[in-house]
Amino acid sequence: MAETFTFPVSVKESGGRNYMINVRSNWNVAQVKEAIVRQSGLKPNQFKLVFAGMELKEQMTLQGIGVQNTSTLHCVRSNVSASVQMERSMQPLSDVNLGAMEPAAKGQQTQFYVYCKKPCDAVASGKLRVRCAQCKDTAFVLSEGPSGWSDVLTRGKMRGNCHSSACSGRIAEFYFKCANHHTLDEDPSVALHMIRSNDVDVECIVCTEVRDIVVVFDCIVGHSICVGCFVEYAESALNNRGFVKHDQYGFTIKCPNHCDGSEVKEIHHFRMMGEKNYNRYQHFGTEEWLRQMGGVFCPALDCGNGMLPDQGQRRIECTVCKHVFCARCTNPYHSGQCRRGQADQQASQASSSNRFAAIDGQRARWAEATERCIKDTTKPCPKCNAAIEKNKGCNHMTCYMCKFEFCWPCMIEWNGNCRGNHWFA
Repeated sequence: MAETFTFPVSVKESGGRNYMINVRSNWNVAQVKEAIVRQSGLKPNQFKLVFAGMELKEQMTLQGIGVQNTSTLHCVRSNVSASVQMERSMQPLSDVNLGAMEPAAKGQQTQFYVYCKKPCDAVASGKLRVRCAQCKDTAFVLSEGPSGWSDVLTRGKMRGNCHSSACSGRIAEFYFKCANHHTLDEDPSVALHMIRSNDVDVECIVCTEVRDIVVVFDCIVGHSICVGCFVEYAESALNNRGFVKHDQYGFTIKCPNHCDGSEVKEIHHFRMMGEKNYNRYQHFGTEEWLRQMGGVFCPALDCGNGMLPDQGQRRIECTVCKHVFCARCTNPYHSGQCRRGQADQQASQASSSNRFAAIDGQRARWAEATERCIKDTTKPCPKCNAAIEKNKGCNHMTCYMCKFEFCWPCMIEWNGNCRGNHWFA
């Protein structure tokens, strides 16, 4: 027999009165209403209970509807129309277990996963909630339950009735909360909708292994990749400048098959790369955006300030460190043609490690270990001089700017001799 325990829940009446009651984990809604009657003096037929966008039926159990410690139940005195029981037809997510949480207890499989910024700062189990999009009150009853992620993530798609005394809103707004700790409604977490349990034993598109947890891309085929391979895939794209700017989603990647519409739409999925690489990703986005806008980066050591010069402007004075350099070759400013000798290439190579900087001109620094790593693994493209980072052991490199294919140790155009003698380091 399952262990039962007592915990508090908050009751919010439509008239504005709020109070706490203690409930038992094995109670049904009828027993909860009896406790409310004892506390409030209301008669059982004078009110109905609303939780998470649904009217609660008396036979429902607290465990079945997901009422937990410090949950809020809305006591609505007026007639509740267009009520609906929240459907659970969305493909469930399971325990990512990235070292930030305890595994779900047996029989209590996690339904959703979120990225909790504070205090967890990690992937965590989540709970889905709904409120009125107009007044943000959670005394909202859905006219129809969501049937998929599109219903939850698309603003304004789902409708219902707000039962707040001062509002008549009809548009539903879904949000997620971290299930690991008590949170306020004003402090939602970001849903990681691509992380799902592999309940149909689909093979990872990369390693072909069947894993319990997969990342499912939004392409028509729904290509799946295990969490480990997704992290490696994202890190590889980061190291090789494989992230591409999307007008709506920012810098992102597609599924390994590059299917149309498969872009990662929520960048918090890249948090799985770890804090250091996620920070690199953010700096990468800043740098690439500024570069595409015609911006330049100060080559001075420990600066890397980003600037947007006027079109055709060659003499650049850094707004932070006051270093004066040539916008074309990043050497100290000079007259005449730029010289791209070996010394210049080495200077450009050394400065590339400082290019990840904020647009607002604030100083930016890499951690000491990251600085050394980038200096050791970065070379200029033989054709356009763009800084290229080495990805693992393969010596066949492709420039992210001009698409020139070259050999990493030879620094010449990739050829059959390179393939046969040192394809792998």
